[in-house]
Amino acid sequence: MIIFGTRTKVLANKSQSAIGNCDYCGTVQSLFAYRQIKYFHVFWIPIFPYNSEVITICNHCKKLSYQREINPQTLQAISSGAIRKTPFRYFSGLVLIGLFVSAIVIAGIYGAKKKEKYLKDPKVGDVYEVSYTKDGKTMRTLYRIANLTTDSVTFDLNDYEADSRKGLRKLREQHADSYSEKQRLSRAELEEMKSKISNIERL
Repeated sequence: MIIFGTRTKVLANKSQSAIGNCDYCGTVQSLFAYRQIKYFHVFWIPIFPYNSEVITICNHCKKLSYQREINPQTLQAISSGAIRKTPFRYFSGLVLIGLFVSAIVIAGIYGAKKKEKYLKDPKVGDVYEVSYTKDGKTMRTLYRIANLTTDSVTFDLNDYEADSRKGLRKLREQHADSYSEKQRLSRAELEEMKSKISNIERL
């Protein structure tokens, strides 16, 4: 169950000093300014703020005024040093998402380089994850190199197939040694087949 939603946080006044008089009750030096942040969260982790504004509160009459209600003179009088900026932690979710995406990209680049390396220099025992179309559906299975010559590669074909990556992982766990058919491909045919190979594992 994913828990998500929005929250509101009022940041403390940095200077702890009044910024002026209250226009509502007239009390002198009773007006304090704060920054109010509204942010989106998932599992209580702040993802990003979607609203940030100055608010004022009178310590005498407790009148709360939002930025749109504050007169321009008072807004101008509010020192930028007295109002805290949005803390970096309210963007922590975006940072985590960025790191996750970066990890996926790096893993993809590494996997592509590894595949190219193994295709150029195949070894007996290499296991290829191969996809193909069957009855209009994408299926996946394993090819294991059984023999190599200068011009050809002979594969053992796994007896089982899967219709998803999750199913392929299960196939590897339960039927890793279930090979009964063979297929011989020329090096040129193997090169043409490259787009159907998603991964190569070398023991």
